[in-house]
Amino acid sequence: MRPIVTEANHGTGSDLADSAQSPSYPKSTYDVLRSAQLIPLPEPRRTPLPFEAELVISEQSAQLLRIYQTGIGTWMDILDHSLTYQRQVVRCALSSGLLLYSICALSAKQMSLVGEQSLWEPVAARYYGESLTLLIQGLNQPQTSHGIVLTATIVLCSYELLANPGPDYKRHLYGAHTLIQTRGVVAQGTALERASFWVYARQDVALAIINESTTLISPQEWRAALPDLGAEEDAMGNKMLWLLARVIELRFTPTENMWPETRSQGFRDVSTELDQWWDDLPSLARGVPIGESTHDELNEVLFYVPSAAAGVLYYHMARILCLEYSVKSSVVNAAENSVNNQYHKSTLQDELRSHGQSIASICFSRGLPDGVLPVAVNPLFYGKSNPQRHSRGFNMLTEPAARYISSLPLKARIWAFLDNIEAKLGYYTRSRVTQLQRELQPELTTANE
Repeated sequence: MRPIVTEANHGTGSDLADSAQSPSYPKSTYDVLRSAQLIPLPEPRRTPLPFEAELVISEQSAQLLRIYQTGIGTWMDILDHSLTYQRQVVRCALSSGLLLYSICALSAKQMSLVGEQSLWEPVAARYYGESLTLLIQGLNQPQTSHGIVLTATIVLCSYELLANPGPDYKRHLYGAHTLIQTRGVVAQGTALERASFWVYARQDVALAIINESTTLISPQEWRAALPDLGAEEDAMGNKMLWLLARVIELRFTPTENMWPETRSQGFRDVSTELDQWWDDLPSLARGVPIGESTHDELNEVLFYVPSAAAGVLYYHMARILCLEYSVKSSVVNAAENSVNNQYHKSTLQDELRSHGQSIASICFSRGLPDGVLPVAVNPLFYGKSNPQRHSRGFNMLTEPAARYISSLPLKARIWAFLDNIEAKLGYYTRSRVTQLQRELQPELTTANE
């Protein structure tokens, strides 16, 4: 798809696509929020700002809004049945230059990754720069809607994560993290702000796993958002996300910051809550098996709503993390009773393989919506290139779910599946693919001998 270059409300199309002639823009949301003076304020009475009134939507902006609604918007709303980011956010963008340009920047960036980069990249860069300028104005205007500013910041953070994936993720999340905590969004935010918090929370969790660290906002601070969730599949998925964040905290908190007894009790407590979550989940929401198992022991699974698939993927990942802790503990305590310990360890390994197979079954089921695919990346593979390279956190083995699958052809399918996600959606998976290739190389060498 090629960009439409007629830009009715912002100069000419050639101006928009010519990044060489672009004015000087702020570098990132990190720079904007670092320089902003934020204080907790009530949501202001709404009066349109000069840069928000009477927007003229150009053909190019409309094109990018449509791309967003059918693409990244579905990722944003995977655990939101109200479809806030596809409906309310787009509606607000029609009267907010800040939000409109932020969405256009994100859509154009995605198109530069999956389409014709030379055509889309200058468009993305220009919209991104304009958005940062408008974000500065919004932060300096007391009457600016906090919800609009937070939503635009999260959209721009998503742009930055697409553009520059890697270990510097905390800079990309800094803006949204700062606004959420300064404005007290978790405890008293508007509906739009609450929806934005859960989008942020998924990014926080995903990047914490990839980088083997705790979430930037402690899961203890999420509690205020839990009572209003309800029992729909999206609400159950968000609750599971919170439980997963707690598992991550137990897993990656440095050893010097947590007593061993506290960690052990924490894993026991959260394991009990994981059991309760699974028991409370309606049986049909766990996925309905279709037909017989395939030759690689996968069962195709049907989910009647995408949010259920996302929640169940998070559940299996949380279970694997807890089971790994149990395996490590059984190794530490092996001298106490070697026979019983070996039996217990064998049982744990069987459970790990079962959860790995369940994740693969969901991911390879036909008709899995694109909005679920970014959620699937970490459950399939969340280890880094050298999981025992440091002593930070409880130093257990960090295994990709793929390693709990014995079939070499199935591992190769997972490799291709992750590779295809980046090619299709622009969602960065290259580091996982590279690591999986490294993991598979000895097995491939042995198989070819």
